[in-house]
Amino acid sequence: MPEYKKILVVRLSSLGDIILSFPLLKILRKKYPQAGLHFLTRKKFSEVITLNPNVDKIIETDSDLSITKNKIHDEKYDLILDIHKNFKSIYLTRGSGAEVRRIVKNNFMKMILVKFKINLFKEIIPVYKKYLHTLSKNLTEDELKFTTGDLKISVEKKFDFPYAVISPSARHFTKTYPAAKFIEFIRFRENETFILTGSKDDIDMEICSKINSECSNTKNLCGELSISELASVIRGSEYVICNDSAALHLSEALNKKTYAIFGSTVKEFGFFPQIETSEVLEVNGLNCRPCSHIGLPKCPENHFKCMMDIDLKKFNIK
Repeated sequence: MPEYKKILVVRLSSLGDIILSFPLLKILRKKYPQAGLHFLTRKKFSEVITLNPNVDKIIETDSDLSITKNKIHDEKYDLILDIHKNFKSIYLTRGSGAEVRRIVKNNFMKMILVKFKINLFKEIIPVYKKYLHTLSKNLTEDELKFTTGDLKISVEKKFDFPYAVISPSARHFTKTYPAAKFIEFIRFRENETFILTGSKDDIDMEICSKINSECSNTKNLCGELSISELASVIRGSEYVICNDSAALHLSEALNKKTYAIFGSTVKEFGFFPQIETSEVLEVNGLNCRPCSHIGLPKCPENHFKCMMDIDLKKFNIK
């Protein structure tokens, strides 16, 4: 590989996608220990990058993209890895003078799978591995393995009792396990304590509030935690239950046993868990699944079987 003195990784959003870049950052630091390693993202997501000890500098996008573009030009990077590859990331990195490599996406195959239920995926490549491929297709088998991060948690949040974490929300309805079914499970596990987590988003707050109001063995921390505090709470837990969401990827980055509930999305999209102790809870064999590669505001079939047919009480969760 050529020697690079200054490298920029570009991922503008979202939280889970950024966390999945951590194996790439780890490899970059290993291969180029003396290089300056920078990360470009939106301001609302920059906090999660502070957890990663391999990044030397975070660049936040400005509302005026031309200002951000000039910042990139001024830094004089040798290598830019665009692991977002949308109109903004291409605009920001074009003409920088750096060698630019962009992620290869499979949007056409995703569309065919969603619209026609025809699976053209000959190989399922996890998203984190697609990021690694931007660096080189010639990485060794060991270098291509998923790695958990040595995360830098600056603010600790600890409890003196055993607990599990439930992160019950997701960005879209069809990726969200129903609150009523979480309540049923939590009540069934009456001798355990569950900490509820989520963002300050109205949907997250509403779901966690509903669960907390109907269960006696929960502690609702939704909207109260910084990223560092959330990482600390997850690290101290016995296990994590979540949807296909950022909580899954943060939990795995911390090498925590994770139970991930998948509804409208499937393994082919690249976001399934990667560590051996994690488990996927899903309904196989539904001819309507997947109905979207990112999630929808309602079930197109009006039965929501992909979630409603999952009963957490029947799984050996521990």
